[in-house]
Amino acid sequence: MRNAFVLMGLIFSITLWGQKNPVTEITKVVSQPEVEAHLGFMAADEMRGRDTGSPELKIAGNYIANYFRQHGLKTVPGAEQFFQPVDLERFTPATDASAEVGNESFQIKESLVIIDGADISWNGEFVYVGYGSNAELDKIDIKGKMVLALAGSKDADNVNKIFSASTGKYNEVKARGGAGLVEFLTFSQFPFPALANFFMGGPRWGLKSAGTTIPHVWLKPADVKKINFKEGDTYTGKLSISGLKRELIEGRNVVGLIEGTDPKLKEEYVIVTAHYDHIGVGKPSAGSQDSIFNGARDNAIGTVALLQTAKYLAQYPTKRSVLLVAVTSEEKGLLGSRWYADHPLVPLEKHVLNINCDGVGYNDKSIITSISLGRTTADEVVKKAIKPFGLGLGGDPDPKEGFYDRSDQVSFASKGVPAIKLQPGLAKMDDEIRKYYHRQADEVSSLDFEYLTKFYRTFVYAVTLLANEPTRPFWVKDDKYEAAGKKLYNRN
Repeated sequence: MRNAFVLMGLIFSITLWGQKNPVTEITKVVSQPEVEAHLGFMAADEMRGRDTGSPELKIAGNYIANYFRQHGLKTVPGAEQFFQPVDLERFTPATDASAEVGNESFQIKESLVIIDGADISWNGEFVYVGYGSNAELDKIDIKGKMVLALAGSKDADNVNKIFSASTGKYNEVKARGGAGLVEFLTFSQFPFPALANFFMGGPRWGLKSAGTTIPHVWLKPADVKKINFKEGDTYTGKLSISGLKRELIEGRNVVGLIEGTDPKLKEEYVIVTAHYDHIGVGKPSAGSQDSIFNGARDNAIGTVALLQTAKYLAQYPTKRSVLLVAVTSEEKGLLGSRWYADHPLVPLEKHVLNINCDGVGYNDKSIITSISLGRTTADEVVKKAIKPFGLGLGGDPDPKEGFYDRSDQVSFASKGVPAIKLQPGLAKMDDEIRKYYHRQADEVSSLDFEYLTKFYRTFVYAVTLLANEPTRPFWVKDDKYEAAGKKLYNRN
């Protein structure tokens, strides 16, 4: 019996020592050869760009799940065998569509683009709601009416922000019983024919809609200056869509759990995410026969960060529980993370932080980049994590581009969960980034494995520190997602 107690004490001491020296242990666990092996598999030509709906993306998902299984991660209800089903829809563009609002007519592709919806033949009342913010919608009864609005929001100054704001508005209109959302495009930064080709040039993807699908349409007025409607005014009009096809496809998020060690903090969850899909196969670039978009940087790098975190935390679990989630179909519109945020596997209010790893590449190997720098109270802990591995910390290189709202962390942020994004060093958007971003050149052979190993060690340490931090992180005052956080966690 005495020998048993001595042995237990020795095991406890070794574990405690490891936890007191995480930098040493992380350096041992996260090795360059394994990093190279994972990246080499995920972004191999044989994986054919890991496109949504492809057999190769299923192979990638199986690879991640087997790695979780190998390292003893637990499954959670709703993700048996480590897979959370994601109901995706692939829809083929309409063959015909038109609209009439007041005295003006709009035709498919020429001045009308369908963002979402199904076949419809509508004759009735349009009600104008300005930009259609929640405050504006609160003033007007839209139930059963076609909602007419300006696209985006007052502060949306590029097409990505406009699309993000319009998507949120569409969901709100649907929740309030509106018959559909028709928006006037009033910006000229992006040629309308290019928008039409993007949205209606081929099949697109979305999440299976709950209940009835309502139309979401963008219109290009002949003269923007003639849009002088007043909020609450109604107009008779028509909207017709035909030939639009929707097909249900099953996607999969890959989810593994490492249970926390603290009796109280284990009921709080840090969710670490990275998308494992890319954009598949396309036309060969000029002067090349290569048609495969391998996606080494975007986002095999992030997927491997997830695997390295799983490996380390399986040996040295943190006080809080950690959910590791490889999300699907980010390239199709953040679909996997949006699905998880709408269908969380533990109550969303128990998620205290999202740490997402995704990026367009790197051009500064002296730093890691936190696109979220300055938005949450997690920053000080991240600054602590970078020091042992000799890296600096950079922030969003161009806030006007809206990078934060273009990756999976925004799916959690919009619900109120503090969310940060850590990625290899991005100092600015330049030719070094554009050379690889969504290009066939983004191959494993072009990566700097020594730098990436240093990045992964820093990433794992940041996750470890944040999952052990006594104080829960939160949004900084006046961040755009602070109000959602207060609502989620019932904070005053």
